[in-house]
Amino acid sequence: MKKIIRVILLCLIPVCSLFAQNSDCTRTTKFGKAEICLPVVDGYQECYTHPTVKEIADNTEAPMNMVLGYYLNDQIFEKKDSLGLISFDDFWKVYGTKQIMDMEADAKMLKEMDDMMATNFMTKNWESIKSGVGELELGVEIGTPVVIENYNLNNNSFTLIMLIDYEVEGVEPFTMAMSANGFLISDRMVWMAYYLNYKNQETIQKLKDNSNRILAKLSDSTK
Repeated sequence: MKKIIRVILLCLIPVCSLFAQNSDCTRTTKFGKAEICLPVVDGYQECYTHPTVKEIADNTEAPMNMVLGYYLNDQIFEKKDSLGLISFDDFWKVYGTKQIMDMEADAKMLKEMDDMMATNFMTKNWESIKSGVGELELGVEIGTPVVIENYNLNNNSFTLIMLIDYEVEGVEPFTMAMSANGFLISDRMVWMAYYLNYKNQETIQKLKDNSNRILAKLSDSTK
């Protein structure tokens, strides 16, 4: 379980049983035997299957995880063909951990994951987790995450709101605001991470509002 948590935490770094397809799905994808609905969300375009987007998403993902969906805001989506040449934020991904794709998940497991993730983002544990970033060869130096808030939007999810300092080769240091979300889909555990460049306190409110809206849509898509 500790190894699984480590992989989950690493995949946050940017640079289920079957259910009927919902008419609001932009597309569906498989996670083990489960069919996942990737919902239509106003202001964003799901584009993981686009070759350039897929290459970036896969190259920044831990090998033990799989990207299920990748959403860019409407403005960045228009520049998707040159995505590797520009910096961008206001994006989010849905992903799963291969080792638990066929493991039944319930409220108890959700709580355990929430507790373990919150604990592992503490300073004393972060250095050992961060060492795995080098395995992705991203040329990124990552500061210790500061957890701003940890809450449950509903009974089937948890959310951590965090700030993380980044130093990337050839780029001015910056701070990223992000939400890390675990949620249940038809007895399976799936993840969503949402990212914004941090500017001020208004960034945190925008992050929470958008993250909550996205998570609600993902939860509704499983019904």
